[in-house]
Amino acid sequence: MNWFAFVMMVVGCLARAEEVSPAVIGQKIFMDTSLSQPVGQGCVSCHDPKAAFADSRRVSPGAVKGRKGRRNAPTLMYAALIPPIAAEDFYDEEGELIYVLEGGLFLDGRAHNQFEQVQMPFFNKDEMNLSGPADLADRIRKSEYASDFKKLVGGKVWGNDGKLVDQVYHSLVAFLREPMFRPFNARIDDFWKGDVKALNDSELRGLALFQSKAGCAQCHPLGVGTWPEPLLSDFGYDNLGAPSIGEKDPGLGGVSGRKNEMGQFRSPTLRNIALTAPYLHNGSIKTLKEVMEFYNKRDVEPERWGKPDFPETVNHDDMGDLKLTDQEVDDLVALMHAFTDKNLLGMKEGDGLPKTPEGVPSTESRRAFFQNRPRLVDPKAKQRVPEEKIQE
Repeated sequence: MNWFAFVMMVVGCLARAEEVSPAVIGQKIFMDTSLSQPVGQGCVSCHDPKAAFADSRRVSPGAVKGRKGRRNAPTLMYAALIPPIAAEDFYDEEGELIYVLEGGLFLDGRAHNQFEQVQMPFFNKDEMNLSGPADLADRIRKSEYASDFKKLVGGKVWGNDGKLVDQVYHSLVAFLREPMFRPFNARIDDFWKGDVKALNDSELRGLALFQSKAGCAQCHPLGVGTWPEPLLSDFGYDNLGAPSIGEKDPGLGGVSGRKNEMGQFRSPTLRNIALTAPYLHNGSIKTLKEVMEFYNKRDVEPERWGKPDFPETVNHDDMGDLKLTDQEVDDLVALMHAFTDKNLLGMKEGDGLPKTPEGVPSTESRRAFFQNRPRLVDPKAKQRVPEEKIQE
């Protein structure tokens, strides 16, 4: 190689090193606390990396002092793998065809996919409280990463409020699709790959219960579906009978307007569940042990838990009186800890974000598995599915 070729190769490498990707910008936006009104609130404020990008508070305070949300902020780990909301059909035990909703973002499914989801917190008065897209665009242009972002999107997009905020949303989605958020490196993954010593005796008993007597696998299946590894959720909607706190929360029913969906919320992934306390949509239960006891004896000890918001739609078929022993409850709790990703457990004081384990497939190589279906169901419409096809 001659000297000129060598210099050009070095220049090319440096140029590539300086390239800014949407995911890199998305990370900066995620960590930026100057994009709220008043300043001080960002995505990271309610999605703590050390808590698997959830919030350890029952509900999150907003940018405006005194305002707060009404739901516990869910984990962002594996959130990019949640499929868009759609009506799924299946036959019940009587052979009747039933249509139910699965997927969608936010716990009530009001966002079709993650692109819609990342937009809403910016303009929610109880969250970042911006006045509109122009306000967000103006703040982005004043950010510390403005020059890099402008270089990425070009001058025409940079000067157009609508197009610029569209790139903000795309960048956040690109960041949330990064391998860091989907490492699949919990001990349960080691076990499924053949390491029989990855689980202890209590966890093995818990796994057997999970698939049988406890019935957990009905909503948190262990098989693969839309992704090559188990996501530990079917992303369906159910009313678990969570203890009521404050104003009634209609959940999916508040979006659809359907009485039979009142109080229903999307089933979360159980990955990293041990890090995301408190639990249920309103953060009403503090510990995993209490969650298991709630599932086990909700209907036989109702005075312990209190009344749900919508008792008429509570699921009494799959939970509430599981007849589990104390040891079986403990074994299920032990299993939940085996669902924790090791890169999260390995975080140290001062680590801003968890490290990505070696060997996790890139976003580009997994692109075909990300769910980008067109909108099949309008979560805001009351007639998403013909009335006669909905089980009342």
